[in-house]
Amino acid sequence: MKRSGILTALLIVIGSAQMVLAEEALEIVKKADGNLIGNKIYSISEMTVYRSGKARPTMEVEGFSMAKNGEDYSLSIYRKPAKMKGTAYLMIGDDLWVKFASTGRTRKLSSSAKKNSAGGTDFSYADMGESSQGISAKYNVRMENSKATVAGDKCYEISFHPQEGTEGVYEKLVAYIAKESYRYLRIDYYEAGAVIKSLTLSDYRQVAGRDYP
Repeated sequence: MKRSGILTALLIVIGSAQMVLAEEALEIVKKADGNLIGNKIYSISEMTVYRSGKARPTMEVEGFSMAKNGEDYSLSIYRKPAKMKGTAYLMIGDDLWVKFASTGRTRKLSSSAKKNSAGGTDFSYADMGESSQGISAKYNVRMENSKATVAGDKCYEISFHPQEGTEGVYEKLVAYIAKESYRYLRIDYYEAGAVIKSLTLSDYRQVAGRDYP
């Protein structure tokens, strides 16, 4: 066989292997997302931000999300502390609006502004309006390591890359998903080739038959 023929055969084999790994990664992500997403979700969450080792006032956020006719709708409303009470984020598809409690004004954010900090936290405005279809909705996935570990738990290391034509907020995400439970254990967020923040998910509990951290 000529060298060009061998090279073509190798490229076909490599391409086929990559497709299999991508399909395997997507199935794993779908199982992990299946525990966290739904057509209609209501939640009340608390966030405590620490700066220089000191806790700032705890924030309480009421959240609503749903999917309708292929479109995602998400609304987050601050209930505490008093100075932020009434501040709200509304995301419909890729469009995001913010209502500021201090002024009562509502503003539609530009794509670049979605990366800004929401309420002084490490979450961005876009994070607050995360898709009800799961974090993989706007990303292509790829298996990076099927034998990774996090805190002693065997897991899959899967990378997420923005789909063409979508407004991916991050350059890349890397998620670690437990092999036995298909729970997200950690998600690393990348910009300019470096991790800018990490989200650790723990203390999972059963709520309406689903596992929530």
